[in-house]
Amino acid sequence: MTLNFYKCLLFISIIISRFSFSQDIEYYWSGAISENSATIVFATSSEANVKIQYSKNSRFRKRTEFSNTVSTDPELDYFSKIVLDDLNPSTAYYYRFSVNGIIKKDKDVIGRFKTPSNEPFSFKVTLATCATTGSNNPVFDRIREEESLFYLMLGDFHYGNIYRDCKQNFLSYYRSVLGSKKQSKLYQNTPIAYMWDDHDYGPNNSSGLSPNQDGYIACQSEARHAYQSYVPHYPLSFGQGDTLISQSFNIGRLKFILTDLRSEKRRPLFTGDCEMPDATNCEKIMPGSNFGYPDHLQWFKNELLDAKSNNLAVVWHSSFPFISTPDLSWFNCDDENTIRTEKGYECDDHDNWGWYPEERENIANFIKENDIAICIVSGDAHMSAIDDGTNSDYATDGGAPIPVFHAGPLDRRPSVKGGPYSHGRSGIRGQYGVMDIIDDGGDEICINWKVKNYEGKLVYNETGEILQHSFCLQVNN
Repeated sequence: MTLNFYKCLLFISIIISRFSFSQDIEYYWSGAISENSATIVFATSSEANVKIQYSKNSRFRKRTEFSNTVSTDPELDYFSKIVLDDLNPSTAYYYRFSVNGIIKKDKDVIGRFKTPSNEPFSFKVTLATCATTGSNNPVFDRIREEESLFYLMLGDFHYGNIYRDCKQNFLSYYRSVLGSKKQSKLYQNTPIAYMWDDHDYGPNNSSGLSPNQDGYIACQSEARHAYQSYVPHYPLSFGQGDTLISQSFNIGRLKFILTDLRSEKRRPLFTGDCEMPDATNCEKIMPGSNFGYPDHLQWFKNELLDAKSNNLAVVWHSSFPFISTPDLSWFNCDDENTIRTEKGYECDDHDNWGWYPEERENIANFIKENDIAICIVSGDAHMSAIDDGTNSDYATDGGAPIPVFHAGPLDRRPSVKGGPYSHGRSGIRGQYGVMDIIDDGGDEICINWKVKNYEGKLVYNETGEILQHSFCLQVNN
């Protein structure tokens, strides 16, 4: 009888043990780093109670801390997030998970991040755009090996082009990317800052709730909720829920502004015989807006003024090209790309600021009038390109030359958009950008841009010169 009792006890122990370990950590990544905090988003295979163990020691042998405990449940697709908010500046941290009271000690389920300094300091940012959904390209290994403070994902994180079965499709595409071996290893070792573009927000050339050229409309609300649930993002400037995901954050003496130029974007309106190829009476009756409405644009301007008043330089992430070829400032509403609305015609644009000259000039004039120290980083185009400000000055009578950097494509078919670019371009798969910030606390912050390929080698432009540029932005000490 005693033997049977112990057999029964052993059987129960095995069942309990298997149950305890059955809740696996399927995905995890970190982001929203600050001098005192970081956000970690993760997903389990089933319902579980999870907390994070974190330490300055990679072996978790001393000074380990635990976060609060959160639950994962099916209503949120077993995703959850934890904010670690008691961290020290300029410190490397390691983290792993305790699931239902059992610490996951596997080496491949350990994450890493480093907090920025709370004083002026030099650091590195990697940045790129345009990755095939779930890509396992070696370029992601090269980005990880850069050991940058964070990775700035410039948009087109996936190519879902989602316009139906919205909630399930967003979940599937995020899972596909986070499940990629090389990408997941990058995100587990390098914090992310990420703003969508068209393919990861909705269909190609998405703009708010307007149909694109193929007649598809983005899943606006579902896209926003998926981003808020699955991405370790910075605090959203317009709050949680069905609203814009624009955000800003300060690292050292740089303010990074990530603008959502998709989910409220409004194309220009035209009236007349706009469906006729040779129409002479097709008039623009309302300018378009990438920001969508005045409060969004005013928020952006306020962020620029905040940077100015706090002696910060600005890195503005505009998800698509700021510099456009001259002929794209004219709107052609031919039959192929005209969308009929109650108020007039919306023309499917070519996704650059040349189709929005009024708003671009407004912004350039504001930068000029307030003497904002700023540079622009962009995605969308399947290329890398650099302009030193020679071709990017759209202020009235000039006065706002802005350095511009395109970094990509990660692995999409090359294409060229906008330009010309003073330092040239490169349209090759497997490219990413490196941004070195040099700040000794003086009256200027110096930045070096360069492009590397999937082998970690420097990239050359179309004339055989290294695609790189160094410049300094003036700030007060």
